[in-house]
Amino acid sequence: MWSKWDEKQVDLDFKALTQSGATVLRIFPLWPDFQPITRLYLGDGTPTGEFRFGENPLPDTDAGRAGVSEVMMQRFERLADLAARHRIELIVALLTGQMTYRLYMPPGLAGLSPLTHPVALMWERRFVQYFVSRMKHHSAIVAWDFGNECDMWQTPSREDAWCWMAYISDAIRLCDDSHPIVSGMLARHLDDSVFSKETWPVQSQAEHCDILTSHSYMQWGFVGSDPCDTIKQTLAPTVEVRLATDISGKPAFMEEMGLAWRPMIANDERFAAYMRNNLWNLWADDCRGLLWWCGFDQSHLTIAPYNWETPGPEHGIMDQNRKALGGGRELGRFRRFLDKLPFKSLSPLKRKAVCILGDHRQSQGMVATGAYILAKQAGFDLEFQQASKPLKQAALYLIPSAKGKGGLPVERLDALKKAVREGASLYLSSDDVYLPGLSDLFSAEVETRCGESVRATLEFQLDNDALKLDLPLGFSYRMKAKGAGTSVIGSFTDGGSPVFFKARYGRGTVWLLGLPLEAIMAKTPGAFLNEESGGAWKIYAHIARDILAERIVKKPVAQPHLSVTEHYLSGSRLACVVVNNMPGKLTAKLDIQAGWHLKHCFSYDASAKTEDGSVLLNINGNSGTVLLFTHLL
Repeated sequence: MWSKWDEKQVDLDFKALTQSGATVLRIFPLWPDFQPITRLYLGDGTPTGEFRFGENPLPDTDAGRAGVSEVMMQRFERLADLAARHRIELIVALLTGQMTYRLYMPPGLAGLSPLTHPVALMWERRFVQYFVSRMKHHSAIVAWDFGNECDMWQTPSREDAWCWMAYISDAIRLCDDSHPIVSGMLARHLDDSVFSKETWPVQSQAEHCDILTSHSYMQWGFVGSDPCDTIKQTLAPTVEVRLATDISGKPAFMEEMGLAWRPMIANDERFAAYMRNNLWNLWADDCRGLLWWCGFDQSHLTIAPYNWETPGPEHGIMDQNRKALGGGRELGRFRRFLDKLPFKSLSPLKRKAVCILGDHRQSQGMVATGAYILAKQAGFDLEFQQASKPLKQAALYLIPSAKGKGGLPVERLDALKKAVREGASLYLSSDDVYLPGLSDLFSAEVETRCGESVRATLEFQLDNDALKLDLPLGFSYRMKAKGAGTSVIGSFTDGGSPVFFKARYGRGTVWLLGLPLEAIMAKTPGAFLNEESGGAWKIYAHIARDILAERIVKKPVAQPHLSVTEHYLSGSRLACVVVNNMPGKLTAKLDIQAGWHLKHCFSYDASAKTEDGSVLLNINGNSGTVLLFTHLL
């Protein structure tokens, strides 16, 4: 785009994107175009310290001394002017850098590490400071981005990544302290523990930027085992953003999202459903925004990397002729819907359950996804935290699919026990856990362990509800209750060995499940959809029954794929977001706490009415609605 500049085409692109609902774009000033420096070498191959524009010396100007092309900067300024005309704000990814599996660097820096080589670092800082200083006053600029997925660079150590982020963020802030810095990287790097091999953990990113980002392509991981318009794929992107926010303490948003190799994953109708469903879920759970990768299909391009084997060239919300695809149409429709609401934003959720994640031994993203979906199906909201950090206050703590010591240092485990003794509840499911004092805490003990992979049938008695599950297990325990006050509420049908225990610990209640339920549900294809395991959420409903009793709006037990969030607009006004996370229209009867009354239903494809103190809701597949309630004293 930059080397073959066509202002008319850029204007047409912006017009089409605006019509599809886009209000923010992420723009890449491609590094070798904007800093096209070449290095001179001596006859024996020794590099000199002299850099030029081709054969021409660098001009004695601010731009020239920074190695920056004045022509490219003028083009960028014109692009920013066009963006402002179309009321589009720009996130500028400064050092791009890596894009679609190709590394773009100025020719004079080719072969040098952009992360650690002092010559590369010198020119990076010159470029960043010049660009930011020149563009910071433009009305279209809304944020600076380190660059596109800099975490994909070869990174020798976590310390190297930390120092690079500090170096670049300091360069930005030295010139501009009025715009936020967003990471531009993947937010799924969660573990910063001593033995972790993560080099770009979100904790390090959060030290150097104001907003974290998620780049979500669910089809390439464990989530891709299920259809894109079913509950695992429609909730997992939200989990990534919530993890980044809760673990780092900084806000995060979905900066990249896409359907890799779209034509082989979803037709246009399913693409629209995927976009629609994820827009609703990300908005409901305070995920700040969604940027789709990317604007237009690129299947016609004959340049690298788009004619390489790896990239998916059909990622756009529009085709190459600017015709909106299903996802683009849904993006525009959702934007128009938000603009018509009588409030500007939703208040944060009141999360009364904390999900504690372990260290490098645990597949944290997978386990978090399993726990989050089960909680949504049961009807409550989770907040995540690392086991190694100070304990957050909660009514219910969950340690899902715990491995090893669950990542809990002695002092954190003691704090957790203290919270339970004082009245909190605790649930732990085991994925080969060896937590010290486990049997004393849960009043249950392991008699023996078998490492054989089996398909097991289990039966549970949860209050007045019987549950039967058929699950694949990589190992199994033979366990027994320890103490007269321990209840066995789940067992293997083959031999009747107990697997789920309930006991008192001080003033609190504890549950121990002898299998990694969350990991199994997340990684097993169709586990949330099939009859054999689809009722697993009832275990979560059982342990959270006290929290569920406090909800203003209670969803029907028979519809676990419906998610409900509550947002107080004031003491007497409540916005309730209801999302159908599966294809297919449904009718749901929502029970409403006494004193609350439905005032309005905001939606483009749902309807609701009051009936005998409840709300009867009709909602389309992969869609949502906002129910506005008022409380009468």
